[in-house]
Amino acid sequence: MPWKQYEFKGQTVYVRVLPTGKPIVRHGRVELRYKLGARKSYRASPDGLVEMEGEIIADTEMSGSQGAAAATAALRETPSTPPDDDTIIIYTDGACSGNPGPAGIGVLVQRPDEMVEISEFLGSGTNNIAELTAILKALRTLREDENDRLIHLYTDSGWSLGVLIGGWKAKANVELIEEIREEMKRFTRLELLKVRGHAGHDGNEEADRLATQATRREASSEPRVRKRRPGSE
Repeated sequence: MPWKQYEFKGQTVYVRVLPTGKPIVRHGRVELRYKLGARKSYRASPDGLVEMEGEIIADTEMSGSQGAAAATAALRETPSTPPDDDTIIIYTDGACSGNPGPAGIGVLVQRPDEMVEISEFLGSGTNNIAELTAILKALRTLREDENDRLIHLYTDSGWSLGVLIGGWKAKANVELIEEIREEMKRFTRLELLKVRGHAGHDGNEEADRLATQATRREASSEPRVRKRRPGSE
């Protein structure tokens, strides 16, 4: 059975629905997941579900076969401009224990000459807040003299991409979303891209590790800067 976006307790979730878009209720509970591509389901009361605008998503798409790119053509896994020797490549991720609960972010910024690792604890928050905050932190980490550089920013959060560049309407975290959009305006060659989570991609796995580390320790670490050798990945 397919899925559809709903608002639940102030955040966007994906609910298992009939082909008509009506939630499937079994034993007084609906099945929901917190982001596109997630494999873990939760059971919750249908009370408080608020239907949101958006397409019905096939189960194969929810399972991660195409992720957010299947929901809208605006979301891509492959950049429109291939990276060159001066491209800045960024990976971001958010983690949350409990949703809401202790939340943290992980950011990996790969410049040609250095790599910056950020692991930051946010306090109590939701998974969506963590994913968005990681993107905002990454953009604010970039220097003014990098505004015109080619920048590829990867996230495994299809929901974040949807509300930032995919035309999805969000009813929660609106101020945070607008902060990110304003920050994006200063970059002339920025591309936000989808990476499949937990698929063995080194950059995404490292961002996930940094976010999970902050969440588990409930503490931030000083940003770590490492020099890179020419031609290193």
